[in-house]
Amino acid sequence: MISIIRKHPLLSCLFLALLLRLAAVAFSRGYMASDDYFETVKIAYQAVSSGLTDGQGLMRWDVVPSQEIGRSPLYVVSLYGLMKLQQTLGIVDLDRMMYLIRLVHAMLSLLTVWLGYKYIYEATHRVKWAVVGGLILGMHFLAPYLAVRNLIEQVSADLLIPALFLAYIGTRDRNSRYLILAGLLSGLSWMMRFNVALALWPIPLAIWFLTREFRPVLYFCLGLSIIIIFSGSLDLIYLGSFGRSSLNILRSVFYPAGPPPLPQPFWFFAVLALVAFIPPFSFFFLFSFFRKKIAGEHLILMSSTLMFFIGHSLITQKEERFLIPIFPQLIILGVIGLDAFFSAKKRSLRIMKLFKISAIMAIVVDFALLPIFTFNYGHKGLVEPFVFLSRQSDVRNILVDSTERMRHLPYEYSGFGRPRPIILYPGDSPGIADSPQALDSVNYVVIFTDDSLPEHILSLEPYLGKLEPIYQSSPSLIDRALHIMNPRHNFIDRAWVCFRRSR
Repeated sequence: MISIIRKHPLLSCLFLALLLRLAAVAFSRGYMASDDYFETVKIAYQAVSSGLTDGQGLMRWDVVPSQEIGRSPLYVVSLYGLMKLQQTLGIVDLDRMMYLIRLVHAMLSLLTVWLGYKYIYEATHRVKWAVVGGLILGMHFLAPYLAVRNLIEQVSADLLIPALFLAYIGTRDRNSRYLILAGLLSGLSWMMRFNVALALWPIPLAIWFLTREFRPVLYFCLGLSIIIIFSGSLDLIYLGSFGRSSLNILRSVFYPAGPPPLPQPFWFFAVLALVAFIPPFSFFFLFSFFRKKIAGEHLILMSSTLMFFIGHSLITQKEERFLIPIFPQLIILGVIGLDAFFSAKKRSLRIMKLFKISAIMAIVVDFALLPIFTFNYGHKGLVEPFVFLSRQSDVRNILVDSTERMRHLPYEYSGFGRPRPIILYPGDSPGIADSPQALDSVNYVVIFTDDSLPEHILSLEPYLGKLEPIYQSSPSLIDRALHIMNPRHNFIDRAWVCFRRSR
């Protein structure tokens, strides 16, 4: 293996990254957070069933009016196109559609491995460090799992790395085509995730500082401006006015709806980054690039990363996924920093010994976590009951008993064109939730409960008749682990599917 990597370093990195991503395509089903399903996949799949636009020609977005949508339509329209293509080929079940969608995302994520490798090689002129960077980008325990998720943060990261690489090479070589293309890709990254603007605004300043010329800056801004016009025009077509999604996002920042989120400490993302790269190795990895020489030679990459990091550290609402757009950038900078660390003339033997031990520990932990995340079926307990029902040919209507707690339910997995299930929330009962006529059409029941199945069946049988449990859905390993760590916010979501016998 080592000899093959030495002979074909870039190809080896790409092959290993692809192999892991293909495993994630096949086995990493479900979703990670609500945003990578309910704000993306659900909207696109509903569009396949009921149409992308409403009677006014504006985009459907579940129950949200099109004029209030705070995201660019581009990503959802792209998912809709992939789903519509599969529909023409006879694939209508969402679970089967997601294989191709995960594959497309996996292939897109290889850009970060390829151009991350190229960037490190251009920066260090050492194949060994380029290989280290390529392997981390391809085989970090989070990388394959995130690569196939429908997170706009991940897609934004996949476009941002090529943009930064082209901006770096274009500035160094005074190549106008590279700078225009860097601007175009930067704009597309921003369209996917509006907050990436924090990582983009330092780039023109850095280009000017490195070249002391305005023309390279204008080339980059030309590409960026084309995408801004494209984004605004897309809003005009689907949302009713030019730049509507961006204005809605800005309005939500200054005039937030609902109660304010619980504030997180400013050091939240710093600790998150240190944990993600496995301490104590992460201290060497992330602090090694804070050098004057690296800042001077890689001002575009450094300023983009720091401004994004600082900006997100200062906002009140912080979620782990917010860090994803600069996750590959931190890896690239970390490897460049390690090259500088090993190139230093004065290094104590104690520090070197500590580094080697920490690096070995990080590799062991990474390889232990890699298969767990790569094969993780996110929110399996929520998704799998509806996947099971999508394979049953006799489903008329579904009753979902979610009376133990409120849940966002991915019921689109139950099949194409089927009616929305009758959902019972806490405080509801079949007698008051819907009319008897609606209950008469129910022949399958999904019951979400951790350990009270008999009680739920007894409460439903007076309305529905005899119920027979025929399928059980259990949570995945990571779902269980998250529940143990934080049972108040991470539910097990064990579920049963019951068949309703005729009265």
